[in-house]
Amino acid sequence: MGRALSLSLFVATLALAAAGCGGGSDTSSTVDPTEAWASDFCGAITTWKTDLESTKSQFSDASNLSEGNLRSAASDVQDSTQTLVDTLKGLGKPPTGSGQQVEDSVDQLATTVDDESTKIQDTANGVSNLTELPGAVSTILSSAAAMTSALSQTVQTIQDADVNGELKTAFDNTPDCADLTSS
Repeated sequence: MGRALSLSLFVATLALAAAGCGGGSDTSSTVDPTEAWASDFCGAITTWKTDLESTKSQFSDASNLSEGNLRSAASDVQDSTQTLVDTLKGLGKPPTGSGQQVEDSVDQLATTVDDESTKIQDTANGVSNLTELPGAVSTILSSAAAMTSALSQTVQTIQDADVNGELKTAFDNTPDCADLTSS
């Protein structure tokens, strides 16, 4: 039972890390380029968050906790994270005065999330029996915390770099980012 709670905490922490944005992506041709960038950024985070929440739900029942299920969940997290990383790295810089600084920060987020996801996968794959689960969950929680911190730092960097308010306006005007602008 304690192991199931620990694993649920791990996945919940990842979900919290991804909770920065909400909504789907809709970047029609009438959307301002800065709003399109913001929408794509938030859409990527939202998809990742949804995937992590789905993975977390697999462990709502303690009977689902096993080495195989942990490895499967870690693989799901890594797959979703790879999609996030690919999307974030493909965003480029937003068409704003602070675009390069924002792009550098988003690229750093992608690198950190990718590295931590690999640690999670490696840790899960290293579990060979139930007695190793608590140590693995501790390591996984540490990686999840690093992802949370990286996402928070990126959001802060975007806010700090946006001296002209171009991205704030884009985030405010983009339904995909409603959760981000409300926090």
